[in-house]
Order: sequence, then C-alpha cells, then structure tokens
Amino acid sequence: MYVCPLYFRNTNQMKRPPTVTVVILLIASITFAKKTCGDESSPSRPNILFIVSDDHGWGDLPSNWDKTEVQLPTLEALASKGVRFPNYHTVPLCGPSRACIFTGQFSTENGMWRGPGQQSLGSPGYRGIKRDVKMLSEHLSEAGYQTGAFGKWHMGEHDGEVPNDRGFDEFRGFLKGAHPYWITEARSKFMHNREPDRTSKGHATELFTGWAEKFIRENAAKDDPFFCYLAYNAVHGPLRVDKSKPASAPEAWVNKALDRGVSFLRSDYVAILEHMDHNIGRLIDLLDELNVAENTLIVFVSDNGGCTMEENAAGGRFPGNNGPLTGGKATTYQGGLNVPLLMNWKGRLPAGMVSGDQVMHCDIFATLLDAARIPVPQMNGKNPVRGMSLMSHMLSAGKETIPERTMIFELWGNIGLRKGDHKLWSQIGREHSPNWAALVAELRQTDLALFDLGKDVAEKTDLRTELPDVYTSLKTELIDHLSNINTEYPGGGSLKVLNKENSKPPKTTTTPTTKRRSQEQFFKSRDRDGDGAITLDEFIGNPEGRNVPALTKRFKNMDSNGDGKLHLDELNEQTK
Repeated sequence: MYVCPLYFRNTNQMKRPPTVTVVILLIASITFAKKTCGDESSPSRPNILFIVSDDHGWGDLPSNWDKTEVQLPTLEALASKGVRFPNYHTVPLCGPSRACIFTGQFSTENGMWRGPGQQSLGSPGYRGIKRDVKMLSEHLSEAGYQTGAFGKWHMGEHDGEVPNDRGFDEFRGFLKGAHPYWITEARSKFMHNREPDRTSKGHATELFTGWAEKFIRENAAKDDPFFCYLAYNAVHGPLRVDKSKPASAPEAWVNKALDRGVSFLRSDYVAILEHMDHNIGRLIDLLDELNVAENTLIVFVSDNGGCTMEENAAGGRFPGNNGPLTGGKATTYQGGLNVPLLMNWKGRLPAGMVSGDQVMHCDIFATLLDAARIPVPQMNGKNPVRGMSLMSHMLSAGKETIPERTMIFELWGNIGLRKGDHKLWSQIGREHSPNWAALVAELRQTDLALFDLGKDVAEKTDLRTELPDVYTSLKTELIDHLSNINTEYPGGGSLKVLNKENSKPPKTTTTPTTKRRSQEQFFKSRDRDGDGAITLDEFIGNPEGRNVPALTKRFKNMDSNGDGKLHLDELNEQTK
C-alpha cells in the first residue's frame, strides 16, 4: 500500500509548537485573523469563489493518491498553482459538514448534529443551524459582498434557514440532500430564490455552473466584491452501478472513462467527477477573461469522505475512493473525515505549496472572513468559534505553522477525536439521538480505540492499553466537551444541567407486551414483499441520511441464525 508521506507530516519541516489549550487556541485564532485583516499592505478585499464537491473521497484527487484513475486537470492545476491540504478534516455527512464550514463551530455546537429534517427537534437548532448562530454568508453580505449560492444547500429548508434568509442575495438550486442529475420539469425540486423553478432543464452540473457564470459576469465589475458559493451534487448518488439503469453523467463522459479502461462499476462515478472538473475549468477561464483572477480567492473542498463498496462505509453502494484510508462517508474513520481541500489566489498564495498541518472544516469560516478583512469572532451564538484563519500560514509559505489542537467529530454517537497524531475512535451508533447526556453516560462505560495516525494511517492497531495516559487524557477531553455543550435538547433544559441531574439514559415504562406489539408492527412495515422475512435492504429502508453502518451492525446482531434475514421470532427475542 502506498501512503503519501504528506498525509501525516508537516511538509515545511517546521518544529511544531507545544499542545495548547482551547482558550489559547481561541486567542490564536483572533491573532491569526488580525495579522492579515489589519495588514494595510494587503490588496483590496478579494472576490471569493467557493466550490464544494459531494462525497468526493480523499483518494480521488490525483495529487493526493496517484493510484486513482480519475483525471482532474482543472483541480490539479489549482493545486499546482496554489495550496493543497492533504491533512484536512471534516464531519462525515453532508449537512453537518457544510454547517461547520459556514459557522466555524463543531457540529455538536452549531445545531446541525445530523442532516436537516422536516421538523425541528425541541429548540431550534437540532436539525438545523441555530438561529442565533451567524453564518459565513451573513458576515460577507453585511460587509458589502454580492452573494450568490448555486447548487445543493442542505442546511435547512424552514423559514429562517433557506439561503435568502442566511445572507444570500440570489439562490438557484435545491434545498435537500440529494437530487437527480438530469433535470426535467416533472422531477425538478429546484428553487430560484424562494420560488419553485419548473423551467430549467438539462444536467445539474452544467446548470449550476451556468448560473454561477452569470452571477460572476454580473458582479465582477462592481465596486463591491462577490461571494459565489457553488455546491455541486457531484459525486453524490444516484449513480449507475447496474447496467439496466441510465448513467447520471453525460454518456460522452462515461464513454471517455470506459475507453481508457475504467471499470463499468466506476465509470459513472469517474465521469461525474471529470465532468465537474471540466465545468470548474469554465469558471477559471471566465475569471481570466474578466481580468479578475488576481483578485479572486478560490477554495475547493469535498463535504465528506467518499461512499465506497467496503462494508464499513455508507451502505456499500457507490465506488468512491478514499485511498489508504479506512471507512468512508458516515463513519468517523479517516475515510469519512479526511477529504480534499485546495486554495488558490493568483499572485498572492504560494504556488505548489503542500501543507501537512492538520486543518479542519471550521478553518474555512475563519480563513474566508480573514481574507475579506472581517474580524473573526470569538463566539458564534452561545459557543466558541473553533476555526483558525489559514491565511498567515499560507502567505508565509508554511513558516507560520498551525498550532496543534483538538479536533472533535461526532455523528450519531460515532466519535472521532484527533490531537496531533493520536486519534480516539468509537462507533457507539446511538441512532439520531440528540440526548447528549445519554451519549456521555454510554461513553463513560465504553472502551474506545486509540490510533497513532503517524504510523497507522489505516487505523488497524488499537494502542489503548499501550498508551494508557494518552488514552485517558483524550477520553477525558472528549467527555468534558460533550458534557459542556451550551445547547438544549428536546424536552428542554441545557446539557450541563441534564448531566448533573442524570448521568444515565432515561428510564422507560414500556412493557415487554407493548414492545412485542411494536416489533410486530415494525416487522409488517419492513417486510415489503410479504415473504415472512426482512432482508438487510428492507431493514434499512431508504438509506439517505441514515446511519447505515450502525443499522447494519444492529441487523447482524439480531440475525441470530446468521441466514441474512430477520424473522419475527428473532425480533421478539430483543424484548426478553
């Protein structure tokens, strides 16, 4: 196995500063910001072109992993002429990842602890970003930026949550987490600002790019800069992995992939990525045409790790590539957390810089505010801003290193905590529950895994017993964080109060009889073909937005005879 040494090394070979506390990190964040924001020699505020791909794994950026067959000349050119961060981390799910980027906070703090839902749970901010949390787009809009969002939103669809309520002058795209690539009037869920768009037709990637082009043309010559947020649904499903179904990419791009030997299983996936790269190239050419490339900061990032066919990834449905990393989307293994990040500012950022420093989603918030000469706030709502500006690090060509800090990633009770090369990991799988007190109680009783990513990037060797002091320190830090989140959960009351009053999961008054009745109802609802057994696919149902690894694990635990099916008697065993 080939492992790029940049993955775990500081490529600038600078001595890392000692570990610092969260308070010092917050101070450092502001210091980083002031160095650039207050620098009168810096140019005028840049335009910002912020591009997000969807479910794009670490291994499918060629400069990260040279074994991929994906060809992305536009992104590779941006990397070779800008800065690449192979050690960038995020939350392993679409909505929470975007929310962290736009708020500068951990998903445990900003409200988007999982994907947005149809209904709020308890106080506003458990299936969407809290209303008292100001988003990146709002900061930029208030500072005079012309703001446009195009493509996938997935950060809320209620009043007060949609793009036009969150700082964007213009929005064209869809609000939910997934959408077909081929757009027709009958299947479109696109919006233009607050109204349904029933007239747009064509391929989603090309439509999003065209709308972004139009926005840039209309705003490039204005006195105020623009912020163009372009969130592709590439390479999120639906993708063709069955020959009986149509491709999501244009056939010409699929054929290009097949003609050079890409397998059928990967062909639609590869074609979608390469088609996206081509469309990004249209925008780079446009910036040159309009003579604004030297005053435009370009950021490209994937929202989370790729869906792969391996068992531990999200459903094992799509052939993504996370290189040497274990796991993928919806897991807190590195394959779910570690994704591509590129930054490019022609004439300002060093060309060809590869930073091995550990950075994360929250840093994009701080970096873009800093570049726009907007002070990075200490707090956002009731919780601290965790992000640090990367501008000084990049402008110094890495001489100013990013201080070591703790990065915490939580999804459905699946934990990833990284500090330096050490990572704490657990897959508890508390299904979609925002009851942090119950999660903390379970964590206290759970043996987590400890990995040394500097030596074990694939996370195969648990060092918990070999490094007891490191393990205890990190676990204590994790529990302290989860025990002191300044937020509420359904039923009212802050987590701090709940943890003091009740460190155990709430008791239930459900009787075995009512449990069995509930199991029978569940069985009937899942046994869709009426054959008297539930398959794994029937048990999971629609996998979109669900914790597929945890559900798969639960299914296997309940399948007592190991025949790959659940019968009613096996379900009833759970009530005894």
